[in-house]
Amino acid sequence: MNGQIKKFLFSCALLLAAYAFAQSGAPAKDEIKFAKGNINDKIAAVKSSGDPALAKKAVDFVVENALLLKGDRDLAGLAVAGILSYPVEESKKNPHAVLQDFSDVFYGVDDVNVRVSVLEKIAAIYEQNPDTDWTAFVNGYLSQKLAAGGAADATVKKSIATLGVVGNGSSFEILHSILRQPIWSELDKDVSDALAKICDKSLNEIFDAIDKADLVELKLLSKIFIKNEQISPALRAEIAEKTLNRSMILEGNSSRSQDLSLFQLDMVQVLADNKWTRAGDLAKNYFNVAKLAYNGKYLNAQQWTKAISCVEALASRAAVSKGFLPNS
Repeated sequence: MNGQIKKFLFSCALLLAAYAFAQSGAPAKDEIKFAKGNINDKIAAVKSSGDPALAKKAVDFVVENALLLKGDRDLAGLAVAGILSYPVEESKKNPHAVLQDFSDVFYGVDDVNVRVSVLEKIAAIYEQNPDTDWTAFVNGYLSQKLAAGGAADATVKKSIATLGVVGNGSSFEILHSILRQPIWSELDKDVSDALAKICDKSLNEIFDAIDKADLVELKLLSKIFIKNEQISPALRAEIAEKTLNRSMILEGNSSRSQDLSLFQLDMVQVLADNKWTRAGDLAKNYFNVAKLAYNGKYLNAQQWTKAISCVEALASRAAVSKGFLPNS
């Protein structure tokens, strides 16, 4: 009986060993295929293995041969396979080395698909390891493209989207500059979306832009940040407060207009809708501005009533003089 048990246990051990060998043999085959094969074989090996170490070898191979095989489509294919399979954990262990490898691939392989893949991987890495070096990398590329002019390709579009993930205050001016120039107007929505996504990381830059803005610029910033319901109500209200204040300064520096009066009403409505009572003092000042706009026929009776209602929601009722209600 003991002999049978021993035989059974021995058989189990053999089966486990065979299974382990089979499992370990699969990546070994791919490693051999990668080492001995041509570039297409290397691509197939990287895709089939799922081995992060092999993906890193692929990137190393591309970096080493980028100059020699410049313009080679097969090398570009290997770069895409290697980058997309690249281990995110590696960026935590060797962040500067990984950044250098990615930079060498990005600039060394002149291929749109390769560059889009690098940017896609940068976003994935940043979400696990938010290093501002990645932000600087994407900022730098987009700044170069903006300065050079010319048509926007898929790499530019992807760079803008990537800044929506990795961007911060330093990215604001670059994205904002794109909107202010007609060079890539077809990407206005992409840029606006990216700006909205980094709103909480670029408040100081947004406020600086508001402080320098004319009415046209205020409307643009309002559309991106205040009218966008993807942004938190608190942030939208804070930006609306700053915007209303700036619009009132503009009115003090120039003649009043219906366009400006209606814009101010929109801003105070945002503050009231979000119960932003922190702007109570500003609302009191706005009341006097709105009164002048109504008397000057820049606001009609319905709009004037709305202005009063908004101010009442933000400041004490005593701050609003009912004597200015229409037909009173």
